[in-house]
Amino acid sequence: MQHVETELKYLLDKDSFYSLYQYLKQKGIKPELTRQVNYYFSSSLSRLKTYSSSTRIRYVQGRWELTCKVLINETISDAVQNCYEYNAVISREKAMDYINHGLSKEEQVKLFGSMFQTHNLPQADMLCFGHLRTARFSFNVKENLPPLLLDCNRYLDLCDYELEWELKQVQIADELLQNMFNELGIKPVGSMKPKVKRFFDRLWDLKN
Repeated sequence: MQHVETELKYLLDKDSFYSLYQYLKQKGIKPELTRQVNYYFSSSLSRLKTYSSSTRIRYVQGRWELTCKVLINETISDAVQNCYEYNAVISREKAMDYINHGLSKEEQVKLFGSMFQTHNLPQADMLCFGHLRTARFSFNVKENLPPLLLDCNRYLDLCDYELEWELKQVQIADELLQNMFNELGIKPVGSMKPKVKRFFDRLWDLKN
């Protein structure tokens, strides 16, 4: 199944993360906690400097899903990322096989069909290079908008923090966020980087 994902994302330091978390709780918005694990695949180890597509398996709430994201270069702002997202629900047995023995290009074609031709993507066998664990806190901050997500991520002896908001109404959402940031004195950390990019950058640094 394919759809377009539009995601508003800010990286935060630990103090800002917990400040925003407590602020939302004090507003009477009860968070919902979900724990998930992302397993990242690539045909080779690199910094993904030309980040155009990525492949992962996500385990969450007893469900295994294989996802390929293809970056859409048109951006609304530095904090917004647009992707074509292809998803395939798989069994635990399939997931373990791909994680332990690799994901062949034949399997990718079988699962994602014409994605490679549609986006002119190279086909290659892939290996799993590791995983990232996320504790995700969901807050329903405004009626008729999807939940705002606060993620605490652990990977490769690092812990980082981010805010994600997957929605089409990015201007409305960003105005709400900027008001909260100003009220709390929060300044996002660095430029926006997807989880997969941060994971492979860290792995590259450890290997070199």
